[in-house]
Amino acid sequence: MTVVALIAAAAALIVAFLALQRAGALQERLERASASLFEVRGQLVELQEKLDEHITTTRLELRRRAGETIFDPRMTIAEAMQVHPKVLDVLGSFHLGGCSNCAVSDVDTLEGACQTYGVDQKALMAALEALAAGAAGGAAAGGSPSPQGAKAPNVKVSF
Repeated sequence: MTVVALIAAAAALIVAFLALQRAGALQERLERASASLFEVRGQLVELQEKLDEHITTTRLELRRRAGETIFDPRMTIAEAMQVHPKVLDVLGSFHLGGCSNCAVSDVDTLEGACQTYGVDQKALMAALEALAAGAAGGAAAGGSPSPQGAKAPNVKVSF
Protein backbone atom coordinates (compact mmCIF):
# COMPACT_ATOMS: atom_id res chain seq x y z
CA MET A 1 0.00 0.00 0.00
CA THR A 2 2.88 2.34 0.77
CA VAL A 3 4.39 1.72 -2.66
CA VAL A 4 1.12 2.66 -4.37
CA ALA A 5 0.92 5.84 -2.29
CA LEU A 6 4.52 6.73 -3.23
CA ILE A 7 3.83 6.13 -6.91
CA ALA A 8 0.67 8.26 -6.71
CA ALA A 9 2.58 11.04 -4.92
CA ALA A 10 5.37 10.93 -7.53
CA ALA A 11 2.79 11.09 -10.33
CA ALA A 12 1.10 14.03 -8.60
CA LEU A 13 4.45 15.83 -8.32
CA ILE A 14 5.14 15.28 -12.02
CA VAL A 15 1.69 16.59 -12.97
CA ALA A 16 2.15 19.62 -10.69
CA PHE A 17 5.59 20.32 -12.22
CA LEU A 18 4.17 20.15 -15.76
CA ALA A 19 1.24 22.40 -14.77
CA LEU A 20 3.65 24.93 -13.28
CA GLN A 21 5.72 24.98 -16.49
CA ARG A 22 2.55 25.47 -18.56
CA ALA A 23 1.42 28.28 -16.26
CA GLY A 24 4.81 30.01 -16.70
CA ALA A 25 4.55 29.76 -20.48
CA LEU A 26 1.02 31.17 -20.37
CA GLN A 27 2.20 34.04 -18.13
CA GLU A 28 4.90 34.93 -20.68
CA ARG A 29 2.38 34.93 -23.52
CA LEU A 30 0.04 37.12 -21.47
CA GLU A 31 2.83 39.63 -20.77
CA ARG A 32 3.77 39.81 -24.48
CA ALA A 33 0.13 40.30 -25.46
CA SER A 34 -0.28 43.00 -22.82
CA ALA A 35 2.84 44.83 -24.06
CA SER A 36 1.53 44.65 -27.63
CA LEU A 37 -1.84 46.04 -26.58
CA PHE A 38 -0.15 48.87 -24.69
CA GLU A 39 1.88 49.74 -27.79
CA VAL A 40 -1.20 49.65 -30.03
CA ARG A 41 -3.09 51.87 -27.58
CA GLY A 42 -0.27 54.41 -27.70
CA GLN A 43 -0.39 54.41 -31.49
CA LEU A 44 -4.17 54.86 -31.43
CA VAL A 45 -3.90 57.83 -29.07
CA GLU A 46 -1.29 59.40 -31.37
CA LEU A 47 -3.48 58.83 -34.42
CA GLN A 48 -6.51 60.27 -32.60
CA GLU A 49 -4.55 63.43 -31.77
CA LYS A 50 -3.46 63.79 -35.40
CA LEU A 51 -7.03 63.23 -36.58
CA ASP A 52 -8.41 65.82 -34.14
CA GLU A 53 -5.80 68.32 -35.32
CA HIS A 54 -6.65 67.62 -38.96
CA ILE A 55 -10.38 68.00 -38.31
CA THR A 56 -9.81 71.31 -36.53
CA THR A 57 -7.63 72.58 -39.37
CA THR A 58 -10.16 71.46 -41.97
CA ARG A 59 -13.07 73.14 -40.16
CA LEU A 60 -11.05 76.34 -39.87
CA GLU A 61 -10.19 76.27 -43.57
CA LEU A 62 -13.81 75.60 -44.56
CA ARG A 63 -15.02 78.57 -42.51
CA ARG A 64 -12.28 80.74 -43.97
CA ARG A 65 -13.16 79.73 -47.55
CA ALA A 66 -16.85 80.34 -46.90
CA GLY A 67 -15.96 83.88 -45.84
CA GLU A 68 -17.33 83.36 -42.36
CA THR A 69 -15.98 85.18 -39.38
CA ILE A 70 -13.99 82.57 -37.56
CA PHE A 71 -14.50 83.96 -34.07
CA ASP A 72 -17.64 85.58 -32.74
CA PRO A 73 -17.87 87.52 -29.45
CA ARG A 74 -20.91 85.41 -28.48
CA MET A 75 -19.02 82.11 -28.68
CA THR A 76 -17.87 80.52 -25.46
CA ILE A 77 -14.24 80.10 -24.53
CA ALA A 78 -14.68 76.33 -25.07
CA GLU A 79 -16.03 76.89 -28.58
CA ALA A 80 -13.15 79.24 -29.38
CA MET A 81 -10.65 76.64 -28.17
CA GLN A 82 -12.18 74.11 -30.55
CA VAL A 83 -11.56 76.47 -33.49
CA HIS A 84 -7.80 76.74 -32.97
CA PRO A 85 -5.43 75.07 -30.49
CA LYS A 86 -3.51 78.31 -29.79
CA VAL A 87 -6.54 80.30 -28.63
CA LEU A 88 -5.41 79.86 -25.02
CA ASP A 89 -2.10 81.55 -25.89
CA VAL A 90 -3.94 84.57 -27.30
CA LEU A 91 -6.29 84.71 -24.31
CA GLY A 92 -3.29 84.47 -22.00
CA SER A 93 -1.63 87.41 -23.78
CA PHE A 94 -4.72 89.43 -22.81
CA HIS A 95 -4.47 88.10 -19.23
CA LEU A 96 -7.60 85.99 -19.59
CA GLY A 97 -7.13 82.70 -17.83
CA GLY A 98 -3.44 83.21 -17.22
CA CYS A 99 -3.59 83.72 -13.47
CA SER A 100 -5.89 83.15 -10.52
CA ASN A 101 -7.16 86.76 -10.67
CA CYS A 102 -8.27 86.37 -14.29
CA ALA A 103 -9.57 82.82 -14.30
CA VAL A 104 -12.18 82.51 -17.00
CA SER A 105 -14.55 79.62 -17.36
CA ASP A 106 -15.02 77.56 -20.51
CA VAL A 107 -18.69 78.58 -20.47
CA ASP A 108 -17.92 82.32 -20.43
CA THR A 109 -18.42 84.06 -23.75
CA LEU A 110 -15.58 86.04 -25.28
CA GLU A 111 -17.73 89.16 -24.97
CA GLY A 112 -18.53 88.47 -21.32
CA ALA A 113 -14.89 87.81 -20.43
CA CYS A 114 -13.89 91.10 -22.09
CA GLN A 115 -16.54 93.01 -20.14
CA THR A 116 -15.75 91.32 -16.84
CA TYR A 117 -11.99 91.75 -17.03
CA GLY A 118 -11.82 95.09 -18.86
CA VAL A 119 -10.26 93.76 -22.05
CA ASP A 120 -10.63 95.66 -25.33
CA GLN A 121 -12.99 93.34 -27.20
CA LYS A 122 -12.05 94.68 -30.66
CA ALA A 123 -8.35 94.06 -29.98
CA LEU A 124 -9.04 90.53 -28.71
CA MET A 125 -11.24 89.69 -31.70
CA ALA A 126 -8.61 91.10 -34.09
CA ALA A 127 -5.92 88.99 -32.41
CA LEU A 128 -8.08 85.86 -32.66
CA GLU A 129 -8.85 86.53 -36.32
CA ALA A 130 -5.12 87.05 -36.97
CA LEU A 131 -4.52 83.69 -35.36
CA ALA A 132 -7.16 82.11 -37.57
CA ALA A 133 -5.63 83.75 -40.64
CA GLY A 134 -2.39 81.97 -39.84
CA ALA A 135 -0.33 84.83 -38.47
CA ALA A 136 2.56 83.36 -36.51
CA GLY A 137 2.30 84.20 -32.85
CA GLY A 138 -1.28 85.41 -33.09
CA ALA A 139 -1.86 89.04 -32.17
CA ALA A 140 1.74 90.16 -32.15
CA ALA A 141 2.43 89.25 -35.77
CA GLY A 142 1.32 90.66 -39.08
CA GLY A 143 0.59 94.17 -37.84
CA SER A 144 -2.46 93.04 -35.92
CA PRO A 145 -3.38 94.86 -32.76
CA SER A 146 -1.09 94.05 -29.89
CA PRO A 147 -2.52 93.00 -26.55
CA GLN A 148 -0.18 95.47 -24.85
CA GLY A 149 -2.38 98.19 -23.45
CA ALA A 150 -5.51 96.41 -24.63
CA LYS A 151 -6.70 95.80 -21.09
CA ALA A 152 -8.74 98.68 -19.78
CA PRO A 153 -9.25 99.34 -16.11
CA ASN A 154 -11.54 96.74 -14.59
CA VAL A 155 -15.16 97.42 -15.29
CA LYS A 156 -17.49 97.66 -12.38
CA VAL A 157 -20.34 95.24 -12.94
CA SER A 158 -23.51 95.83 -11.03
CA PHE A 159 -26.68 93.79 -11.08
